[in-house]
Amino acid sequence: MRRRAFLKNTLYCAGLVSWSRLLAASKAHTLDKTPFYASAFTDKNGKHAFALFDHRGEIHWQTMLENRAHAPVFHPQQAIVGIVARRPGFYLDLYDIASAQKISRFTPSNNHHFYGHSTFTRDGNYLLTTENHYTTGEGKIVVRDWQHNQIVHEFSSYGIGPHELHLLTDTILVVANGGLQTHPQTERRILNIESMHSNLAFIDLNSGQLLSTKALPAKWQKLSLRHIDVTPNKEVVIGFQHQGNKFDNVPLIGKTSLENEQIDIMPMPAQIQQRFQQYCGSVAIDQSGQILAASSPRGGIVAYWQLQTGHFLTSHNYRDVCGLALTHQPHEFLLTTGQGKRVITNPITAAKTPLPTTKSYHWDNHIHSIFS
Repeated sequence: MRRRAFLKNTLYCAGLVSWSRLLAASKAHTLDKTPFYASAFTDKNGKHAFALFDHRGEIHWQTMLENRAHAPVFHPQQAIVGIVARRPGFYLDLYDIASAQKISRFTPSNNHHFYGHSTFTRDGNYLLTTENHYTTGEGKIVVRDWQHNQIVHEFSSYGIGPHELHLLTDTILVVANGGLQTHPQTERRILNIESMHSNLAFIDLNSGQLLSTKALPAKWQKLSLRHIDVTPNKEVVIGFQHQGNKFDNVPLIGKTSLENEQIDIMPMPAQIQQRFQQYCGSVAIDQSGQILAASSPRGGIVAYWQLQTGHFLTSHNYRDVCGLALTHQPHEFLLTTGQGKRVITNPITAAKTPLPTTKSYHWDNHIHSIFS
């Protein structure tokens, strides 16, 4: 990077607005700590876009995208939101919400592509991505100094097909290695169904060294661990997607921890398991850390559990539902669907509060929230 561009970017980033200031300035945020939500969507003309809206459903900002995206990412302090291209993805864009300007575009290095998810370190200095080194099929974690658009570290994900990643602590990363080998020349076709092996990897962020891996028993070899969330008590919840026979009876939700030697299966009533159609699209933990939600767009269903006991609570039916995010209230979730619906649900009180329907917005798989 040239010195002039380096200085310009550094000075620009120093002047960015914080989320707390932006949230305080929003007329919709009359309640303390109400969030903003971000999600990609496809409009009625098949064009791809990205939007930010508030707890009342008012869209504050949106921008068009050149290709379909997958999951958003929020900077933990500054009012910056990013979006990652859908697998096999070749862009990650960051936007300054206060100025509505794109401030950075990241592209993968040679023979790499993005897997649709990313996260910032808790101090906000670095951006982490899951990537495929597709000439070897090896999963990679790439660490970028986002302010200067420089890769500062790259290490193994300790599996194939790393998908969603979260920070367990300031220095421990947890990654869902889906086990699915792909190559951009064959788009999303899976190349290793018979030999696939999925795991959850706990990695030291400073050294890149593996701390532990968790995997399912061999009888569930074709379950792909894809989506994860982390509780305040550092438990990891996991959503699975089955790559085998459609008549196989397989679990779809699990939980574990760094100390646990195995992945514990969350019980699911038979009729609910059938509705999920062997596919979990997203998982989320509520604000209290007590309730787990999991969605299946194939089945048009969201199911809820009491996390500590594993007790199944209830389910809600929404066609093509996938996006899940916690709200500022305990036991609440915001759901989004490919039909344009946005609904706040509470499985404890049975409340379902629809936000204004955006019929021309086909919301994509993931939605994230940010608080002041």
